[in-house]
Amino acid sequence: MSMFERCVAVFALLVLGATAPALAQTKVRLGYMPIAEELPKFVASEKGFFKKQGLDVELLRFESGPDMGTALLGGSIQIGMIGTPGLINAAVAGRPLVAIVDNGSNVVGRSGYEYYTGLVVLDESPVKNIGDLKGKKIALNVLKANSEAQTVLQVLRWNRENPNRALDLNKDVQFVMLPFGSMPTALEKGIVDVASMIEPFMTQLSMKRKVRVVTPVSYALPNWPVSFGIVRRDYGEKNIDVLQKYRASWFEAVRWIGANQGEARAIMQKYAGVPPEVARSIVLPNWSEDIKTTQRATEQVMDGMLAGGMISKKANLDQIIIDDLNVMQRK
Repeated sequence: MSMFERCVAVFALLVLGATAPALAQTKVRLGYMPIAEELPKFVASEKGFFKKQGLDVELLRFESGPDMGTALLGGSIQIGMIGTPGLINAAVAGRPLVAIVDNGSNVVGRSGYEYYTGLVVLDESPVKNIGDLKGKKIALNVLKANSEAQTVLQVLRWNRENPNRALDLNKDVQFVMLPFGSMPTALEKGIVDVASMIEPFMTQLSMKRKVRVVTPVSYALPNWPVSFGIVRRDYGEKNIDVLQKYRASWFEAVRWIGANQGEARAIMQKYAGVPPEVARSIVLPNWSEDIKTTQRATEQVMDGMLAGGMISKKANLDQIIIDDLNVMQRK
């Protein structure tokens, strides 16, 4: 090939490269909550991991997992998250939701606070243990979710260990539904006596006031599986490729967070609305790339919910917690 011909060939390649269409982007509406376990979503959006996989993601904010589940069932979002008790309730009710990623499990932080802290009071409160909860108001984010399930399992254990001071949740306490972000103020103003707290709100409160953990989440169950990334089964059956791309984005974000804690926490400020000092100090959950590692603990949560009267029967989690996405297409 002559020099002239080589130059023409190189020019043609440059023109083709300049005019080649960009990777086609698939539009996906993604629900999120302003809490730390959702950090991989925020990172994947901010660092371009979704776009890298060909996903054009629109992030929509929700204040509770059940609300997001309703939106998912109604089709207004394609991918969301739900707390472990919510997933169990959906499975028992036969709703067509499946879990595709581990959205975070509980861990203990540097100050002894856990990611999903447990039942918390101001330091001057007379409540020292679960037996002191009679006649008290307990703030929960929503019924049939982590707040209630953890409290139920904590009380069940307390009652086994302290039969002379057993607590009846149906008669002895009053549950008050509040967004997580409103719980610190509700405690300070005496609207509630106790709150089931989660990060980043636990750290935010502890920086303002001296607080005590009456019973940590680990008293209910070590390594509590907090939540899952979920899709509607029929959507998943038709969009395996989209879910694979979502998983790839999520896993890349999880690995990036592990290597870039400071920048990841700064990203969380934008979505969770917390000050920099809170973002720097909070306990982050653990995210496993193997969703099946959560199944045993999820079974234990389901056993506790059954014992506490939160569900009427158990569900087959093998059909709900999905590691191989292709099984949704198999007959």
